[in-house]
Amino acid sequence: MTPHNPQITSTQNPRFKTLRSLRLRKYRQREGLFFIEGIRIVEEALTAGAPVETLVYAPDLLVSERARAIVERLDPARCLALSGDLFRTLSQREAPQGIAATVRFTDPALSEIPLVDDLLVIVAYQLRDPGNLGTIIRTADAVGATGVVVVEPSVDLYDPGAVRATMGSLFALPIVRLADEAVLSRWFDDVRATGVPLQVVASSAHATQLHFEADYRRPLALLVGSERRGLPQAVRERADIQVRLPMSGRATSLNVAAATAALVYEIVRQRAAPA
Repeated sequence: MTPHNPQITSTQNPRFKTLRSLRLRKYRQREGLFFIEGIRIVEEALTAGAPVETLVYAPDLLVSERARAIVERLDPARCLALSGDLFRTLSQREAPQGIAATVRFTDPALSEIPLVDDLLVIVAYQLRDPGNLGTIIRTADAVGATGVVVVEPSVDLYDPGAVRATMGSLFALPIVRLADEAVLSRWFDDVRATGVPLQVVASSAHATQLHFEADYRRPLALLVGSERRGLPQAVRERADIQVRLPMSGRATSLNVAAATAALVYEIVRQRAAPA
């Protein structure tokens, strides 16, 4: 294929420097952009209508017809060609596919989470591991959750590791970032005020009730806490119920992403069962 534009080959190029700076949170925040890489996630972003700012590609690394087709159909003004060597310095893959993009931040509000009958919102409190956050978002998408809420301080939603772990699910459902937990509590009250019988469920190793014993068929918000400390006590106490996963082996806890998947699939199982 013929590149849309001349290839950038110098590390001193200002546009390349901007791309490289997006590895760091402070520059992502300054630019309002984050970096995605790989055929699948770029396709997902474009299909979902995400605000893709620039398609970044390396012509000599494009071995897939799918990738070439993406480049060919976009306006050349939105494309940036890099040499293979420069692209590799940006890539976090062992075998780069030669296609990436910058995407502008979106910041949905809680009001953008639809109050549907089968409401399921996963609330991630102050997680520290980008892979865990990304995997929880992917799980939420897999089960058809209504939305995800990230309560800060937290690992950056747009950290490259978090973005990669979502496998494109980042663009599939509303993901709301909250700096103030009190805003979430007020939203719970506002939802109930509309007549939605919202149940707030806190996951806690301190709970006496096993998660298999709870009834999850009402509209629900599931709260999961940080890898080290779990949910703060005050947050747990404001929930309608607290549940825990059974631990029969030597392990005393699960990775928060694995625990969330176990909890969420029990919710799905119950909702799919005959009434």
